Amino acid sequence: MTPERGRVLVVDDDRTNRMMVTYRLEINGIHAEAAESGHQALGIMRTETFDVVLLDILMPQMDGYTTLELMKSDPALRDTPVVMISQLDDMDSVVRCLELGAEDYLPKPLNSLLLMARINGILLRKRLTDMQEDCDNHIGVLIEALNSAENDAFDPEPLRSIAGRDDRLGECARAVQRIIPAVSRRSHP
Repeated sequence: MTPERGRVLVVDDDRTNRMMVTYRLEINGIHAEAAESGHQALGIMRTETFDVVLLDILMPQMDGYTTLELMKSDPALRDTPVVMISQLDDMDSVVRCLELGAEDYLPKPLNSLLLMARINGILLRKRLTDMQEDCDNHIGVLIEALNSAENDAFDPEPLRSIAGRDDRLGECARAVQRIIPAVSRRSHP
């Protein structure tokens, strides 16, 4: 089995479509859950985190527009990318969805290759953003280590986990570990 590459919530009142889309995602290594209504989707999203939401527009009780508006007004949900799906294949629907904060819009019936390309693109962007944040955090730790060495308050512990990495950040952390004694000696002769 392929390791999970992301989590997607499929929101569609059409059971067959939900099953087909979740199956397509699962065989591509993406964990997929399903909701049959906007109300159910919002409930699930308040207890679980998803990388992407596929949201149908035409649903009874609460349509996709309203669900999207509620998501984007909720601080805990607003940053989750939403791809709208619908049989409404007109420019007004597309524009409305994008104005409400949707990431993208795909017409039904869904083209599997296009669906996977869009989902994979969003997941890749999320991974890259996460990697950038991780890198920024680690660089902050390296800078703090150098600053603390100048003030004779160096704590080697935060550097240990970074130094154990097998990448450029690990190399940087190991270099900082090597130069800390010289920085300390220079600051306090």
